[in-house]
Amino acid sequence: MLGKFINHCEDSLTAAVFTHLLHLPSEVFWQLLRTASYSTTLPEVAGEPLSVEFWPPWDSEGTDNSNRVIPDLFIRFKTFDLIIEAKRRDYDMQSPEQWSKELIAYLNEYPEKMIPVRMMAIGGIRNTQDDAVSCGDVTCPVHMCRWTRLLDECKRMRKELERLKYPASQTQAHVRTLAHVIELFACHGFQTGEWFSDLVLTSQLLRLRPSANSHHKTFQDISMELNK
Repeated sequence: MLGKFINHCEDSLTAAVFTHLLHLPSEVFWQLLRTASYSTTLPEVAGEPLSVEFWPPWDSEGTDNSNRVIPDLFIRFKTFDLIIEAKRRDYDMQSPEQWSKELIAYLNEYPEKMIPVRMMAIGGIRNTQDDAVSCGDVTCPVHMCRWTRLLDECKRMRKELERLKYPASQTQAHVRTLAHVIELFACHGFQTGEWFSDLVLTSQLLRLRPSANSHHKTFQDISMELNK
C-alpha cells in the first residue's frame, strides 16, 4: 500500500523514516540514532528536541552555491545542534565539500552560535570513523551512520518490546511506530527480513524424523552450531 506513494529518493527515505521515529519518546529516538551511529563520541543524552526542520533553506553566502544550502534535517537540542545529511544509498556518496558548505550556511543562519554543532552523515559513507569540518574557529564533528544500521536498531528494539511479558499500551504504540518504520524501509528497497544467523531455533524445530534426508541433516548440523 505505502509503496505506491513513495518516491525512491533520499528525501523520501529521510522523511519516511524520521517523521515516524520522531514520534517516539525523545530518549528512545536518541538512543536509536546514537546506537546506529558508528561514533563513540555522541552525547549519551540529548533531551527533548527544541525544533525539527526538514530541508531548511539556509543562506549560501561564503559558498559557491548560487542560491541556498539545504541540509536534509536540522534538529536543535538544548545543549547542541544537529545537522543531518542523508544519501539514498549506504556507500560512497557523501561529500566533505558539502559538509563544509552546510557548516558555513549554518553559521550564516545562527551567527550567535552559543552551543556546539554536530553533523551526522547517514548513508553514502566511505568509512566509519568520525570526521570533522571547520569554518573559522568553529569545528563541527561529523559522525557516520548507515541506513542499514538504523534499520537493524529499529528491528532490535521492536523485538525487545514484543518480548515484554506485560507490555503497556504505550509500549504497543512504540511497537506500531517501529513496525511502520521497518515497512517504510522495505518500501524503499531495504532487506527487512530475518537473516538465518539471527533466527532462534528451538529443539522442537530440530526434531526430525529418522526418514529425513541428507539436506535436513545438514540444516540440523548448521542450526546446532548457531545455537552453541
